[in-house]
Amino acid sequence: MKITDGHLKQIYTHAAETYPCECFGFLVGVFEQGGAVHRVVRGANLHTARTDRFEMDPQEFVQVEKQAGDAGLDVIGFYHSHPDWPPIPSQNDLALAWEGMHYLIVSVHEGRPLNASVWSLVEGEPKRFAQEPLEILDEAAMG
Repeated sequence: MKITDGHLKQIYTHAAETYPCECFGFLVGVFEQGGAVHRVVRGANLHTARTDRFEMDPQEFVQVEKQAGDAGLDVIGFYHSHPDWPPIPSQNDLALAWEGMHYLIVSVHEGRPLNASVWSLVEGEPKRFAQEPLEILDEAAMG
């Protein structure tokens, strides 16, 4: 998946602001050529009982999906943070994942974003994630 440095910084800022809770948001762009993020949209995390979980607002998803479609784009995935944990999918992430989507996870240690990785579901059983390449581009390269 391709993302600009600026969009990744927006996600890192969101992750730092919500620490020690998980942040959540939408990756808006195109699926072609492995996926390219054109917009990052912050989402509300409806899960307030635990700091190590997120829950998407379904109405917010519909709204973001409509705005993306109006611009000729799609919701191509989601991002969230893992406070004080590596950027690898949890069992909860696996249980909630949708096929065909990209999942960008940011590791935040003691309030500081460290790194990110991207994952997608592998078709078939058992249900599992595979890591995808993450290509960070400057703004000019995304056109």
